[in-house]
Amino acid sequence: MGVRMRVVSSPSSRRAKATVLGVASLALTVVLSGCGGSDDTASGGGEEVTDAHVTLASTAITNSLDPAAALSSVGRTYTKQVFDQLVVFNEAGEIQPSLATEWERVDDTTMEFTLRDDVTFSSGAALDAEAVAANVTRVLSGDPAYATVAGRLATVASAEAVGEDVVRVVTNAPDPILLNRMSLFDIVDPATFGDDRPAGSGPFEVTEYEEGVKVELTRNEDSWRPSESVKDLTIQAIPNPTTLASALRTGAVDAVFGLPADVVTQLEGNGFETTSMPAGSSAITSLIADVEPKLEDPRVREAINLAVNREEFVDAALGGFGTPNGSQLLQEGYFGYDDSLPSYEYDLDRAEELIAEAGAEGLELPIATTALFKAPAEAVAGYLNAVGFKSEVVIQDLSAFIPTLLQQSEYPLLYWQTDYYDLRDITSVARFGPTAPGQQAHIPVNDYQDLYVKQTTELDEDAREADIQSMASILNEEAGVLFLAWPDTVYSSAPRVGELPLGGDSLIRAEAIVVTE
Repeated sequence: MGVRMRVVSSPSSRRAKATVLGVASLALTVVLSGCGGSDDTASGGGEEVTDAHVTLASTAITNSLDPAAALSSVGRTYTKQVFDQLVVFNEAGEIQPSLATEWERVDDTTMEFTLRDDVTFSSGAALDAEAVAANVTRVLSGDPAYATVAGRLATVASAEAVGEDVVRVVTNAPDPILLNRMSLFDIVDPATFGDDRPAGSGPFEVTEYEEGVKVELTRNEDSWRPSESVKDLTIQAIPNPTTLASALRTGAVDAVFGLPADVVTQLEGNGFETTSMPAGSSAITSLIADVEPKLEDPRVREAINLAVNREEFVDAALGGFGTPNGSQLLQEGYFGYDDSLPSYEYDLDRAEELIAEAGAEGLELPIATTALFKAPAEAVAGYLNAVGFKSEVVIQDLSAFIPTLLQQSEYPLLYWQTDYYDLRDITSVARFGPTAPGQQAHIPVNDYQDLYVKQTTELDEDAREADIQSMASILNEEAGVLFLAWPDTVYSSAPRVGELPLGGDSLIRAEAIVVTE
């Protein structure tokens, strides 16, 4: 089954829900200047316009107009509007053509992409194989400014033009998810490398940039994927989510990403719509045995999993925006998902029996997390306390939590989300793979790590799927983590915007927004 997307315009049509996002996710708002609804006027209808001004706002914006120099996924909202990739994921999570119309695996480490022959950059230059190869060469140059994007390419060793419209990409090992990686790689006009405003082939081009504040764009009239309704686009940093909700109510903002459940419910009562889709992540709690040796006992890990009422957790802690998960990291629609795995169900009596057998009554299990996950982490602590453990939540600044998560923790439990929406693949969850010296293991060390390494180079889809499902089975059987839920990504919008067009990466496709007046 592919990724589901739903649009709701009435509070009676579903439960109230709240958004819980991964560490890499940010609050994003779509602001349509002069086209917003309000508590009194949100009624929809009208004629489609062709000169709308739309503003996309988030808590932070890109650190650079050059996509090769982006430091995080924050800049993806900007790059998706200005630049194109060889391939993209559609709403169903399927790879589809973008700049490349077809591709062929020549051998285990070589793939050739055939490009569209009608694409130009906003600068007027032709987008050909030489341009694509130049982009890959630049990112792989070793320049530390490109380190983040080079990490996304990972296995790519080189690229060369083998014809005007054919580019050959070579990897240093067989890579079954090379297409996934290329969906994250933005193509820039090489003649504008180093310019203040690098040129892309997307539906918009940059007209002004105020660092850390906003990016102004206008329609690229020559783009191969034109914007029909939106003429001008602003991407702006608005750090306060409360301000965003207020703006939506007053009509200054027409679509919002990242509002609490109660606010979403209120907005629905006033005629606003909700669009939601799975976020491509798993809400879990890591059980760090290096900190608390009792967590090496599978009875303790199983008891922890049996202590949580996941339906209640999703309703209360996630506000209903998510799907209870007691079985595996990957959700339905992702390669390697196994619907045959059993799910840990809420069983307080059995949990208490296991705790007694393991001699773990009163075991202290503090949970470290960030402010973003305070509410769900507190819900987990409540379940653990109810079954006989002693748990409390320790909130860390993000700058402190990242090394807690990635290197060494002084706390036995860590609440976080295993994001895999970027590559749409289990490879993204590298934290459960082999650990480097000085890094703590998040799960028991066993065949899981060996299978993780094996699947990264397995080109046979059936064999690779079997490996990933074996990984899931091991993690499930050993209760290697506390499985909780698969969260959703949620947008609220005014009727004048209608259904928000999202790509397979959950980002808004601004060129497809239809604004009516």
